[in-house]
Amino acid sequence: MSRSTILRISIVLVIGGVLGVLIYFSPAYFSAKDETPKYVKLNTGGTSVVHAIVENRWKTAYRKHKNIDVVYESTGSTVGVKQMIDKKVAIGFVHAAMTADQKKDAQAKGGEVVHIPIVLCAVAPVYNVKELKGKPPLKFTSEVLAKIYLGDITTWNDPSLQKLNEGVPLPDTKITVVHREDSSGTTFIFTDYLAGASETWPKETKDAWQQKIGAAKNEIKWPVGVAKPRNEGVAYFVHDTEGAIGYVDLVHAIGYHLDYAAVQNTEQTAFIHATPENMTAAAKELGADIPEDLTFKLTNKPGKDSYPICGAIWAILYQNQPASGQPMVVEFLDWVLHDGQEFANPTSYAPLPAELVTRAEQKLKAIKSEAK
Repeated sequence: MSRSTILRISIVLVIGGVLGVLIYFSPAYFSAKDETPKYVKLNTGGTSVVHAIVENRWKTAYRKHKNIDVVYESTGSTVGVKQMIDKKVAIGFVHAAMTADQKKDAQAKGGEVVHIPIVLCAVAPVYNVKELKGKPPLKFTSEVLAKIYLGDITTWNDPSLQKLNEGVPLPDTKITVVHREDSSGTTFIFTDYLAGASETWPKETKDAWQQKIGAAKNEIKWPVGVAKPRNEGVAYFVHDTEGAIGYVDLVHAIGYHLDYAAVQNTEQTAFIHATPENMTAAAKELGADIPEDLTFKLTNKPGKDSYPICGAIWAILYQNQPASGQPMVVEFLDWVLHDGQEFANPTSYAPLPAELVTRAEQKLKAIKSEAK
């Protein structure tokens, strides 16, 4: 090899070494090529019912729309209210409007609270009877459901059930009643439906309901049954227990692949299997019966297509928000009321009717920044 060739190779090696050192010590060398984007966090929480749509749909879609990470803590409605009141989350999600005591507590700690409806939901009676797998849904009336939860109907081939489900081979299996052990918006909707329907029952059943259960509440001391926490606990127990019956939100009925009943409509003309369309039909029956604070009820609405055990999910938040956070919560909820509605049907909720969206928009405008 000639001296000139050796010199050229040496020069190339020196230059390569210098470039290597420069690259190694360059700040850019230490920067991750796929660094995770930094998102601003919006802390929310509450009912497990909307966990599926918030975490699985809204969170991802809203990240693309805004540089905001919507963090959702699934705690249950009652805990979600407490966390919102204590300002641990900016928005709480519930499917039973706040009670007078909760509003009083909020007033003392942060002022007026706004309820913004975001989607419609339904509560479904779910059951596990092996002989009925793959068959059309069982039919229930409100009175039969009440008598099951009062402990008056104890087997699946009870004459009351056989009369409603002619031709269905109902087994002589003991009914295992399952209910919530915790405070629950699902329980409120279920008992609100039964309490309202009780006006149509025979005196004996109506009196028994009034004495043992009474008005709708988030937490009930049931006379019979097995208590389980949250929708997940009830759904899981029903799924694994032959002869069990429970009540869960439709999201969990479908998510746990449970059979769920067709319930007689308020007009007693048909048995309705819960669907987004039948939730929307119930909401359309509200008409002018939408209170100013938007804390309406959807149980026992008239209409041949109205599912009778419907409710709404509300976002609850203080009317006066910190100046730094007010734009973020308002923009997110505005997005939910519009773009976010497209994710309702695929996740077993129903979108809000146009009239409710308009009313919610007006309520959203009342959310102001706190004076500095």
